[in-house]
Amino acid sequence: MKKILLASSAMVAAVAVSAPAFAADGEINLSVFTQFHASSTDADVNSTATNNGHDFNTNSEIKLKASNTADNGLKYGLVIELEADQGNTNNTDENFIWLEGDFGRVELGDQDGAANNLFVGGADVGLTYGMIDNPTGSSVSGSGADTAADVADTSDSTKITYYTPSFNGFKAAVSYAPDGSEGSTVATSVVDSASFEQAVEAGLNYSGSFNDFSIDVGANGVWADHNGNALAGSDSSDNQFWGAGVGFNVGYAGFTVGAGYTYEDGDKVFDNQNSIDAGVSYTTGPWLVAVAGVWSETEAVSGGTDVENQAISAGVQYEIAKGLSVYGSAITGDYEGGSGDFTSVQSGVLVSF
Repeated sequence: MKKILLASSAMVAAVAVSAPAFAADGEINLSVFTQFHASSTDADVNSTATNNGHDFNTNSEIKLKASNTADNGLKYGLVIELEADQGNTNNTDENFIWLEGDFGRVELGDQDGAANNLFVGGADVGLTYGMIDNPTGSSVSGSGADTAADVADTSDSTKITYYTPSFNGFKAAVSYAPDGSEGSTVATSVVDSASFEQAVEAGLNYSGSFNDFSIDVGANGVWADHNGNALAGSDSSDNQFWGAGVGFNVGYAGFTVGAGYTYEDGDKVFDNQNSIDAGVSYTTGPWLVAVAGVWSETEAVSGGTDVENQAISAGVQYEIAKGLSVYGSAITGDYEGGSGDFTSVQSGVLVSF
């Protein structure tokens, strides 16, 4: 979970449970998913951020996609993702326009940027639900240190992102977001003190295959002005943040192995943070099994308290039919400043069309 948040995002994306759908030019494509999760959690810190006991929850989304091609060959389209769960006050997840041609691709709107979309690490290997960085229905909470190797970025704040064409497997991107506002919101002269301002993200990715191996390598960087960290309860003027990371995924014969490392410097908010994650998964037929772990430590500025997070998770998922899967997972660890020592188990049913 990122320490510095600009905008909220859906807990999981539709792409995690369904194959991408494509529509012909001028047509509107509709895809949907609903997930049911059951979890049971025991944690040392019993707070509003941690569920001790068991509970059920859902996660649902409707995605609209449309595209067309101009006479000059320019491709263009839009993506709108609508949250469909009861009680959800943030009813739109991602909402953006895209333009694509020989020059590359430009995305305009509320969408993850270059630092997120071109990075890979241990948390990206295999199973998504109930694992590190995504406890889903268990409400396990980390605070101050990361729960995966994950540089804080602009999330779904309104931004402009440019992606280069792919050159021999390499692709680069850069994003710019003036502040943490999203959607129709226009920031005033006084910006939320917990937000990034004038944020720039960059990403570089290589994807390729050699013999029977597949390789995906990513690197990213983020720079921004920010006046504080809501989770740390601090407020500091003239503060700057920067972070960078590198990670990889390698696949062979149904196995995927991945790892990631990130470094962040919070200036006056926190001294520095190092995060490492690693994971391995195996897919055979309808079965997917995965194990992943994380270690992260944040060094506080003078007078503060260092925070360390560490956890390991494991899970299995079975595809019953196209668009219908079930899973079970468990995660255990110690999130200082958050849930403390915790153990959580959960299972779920995933349906997508």
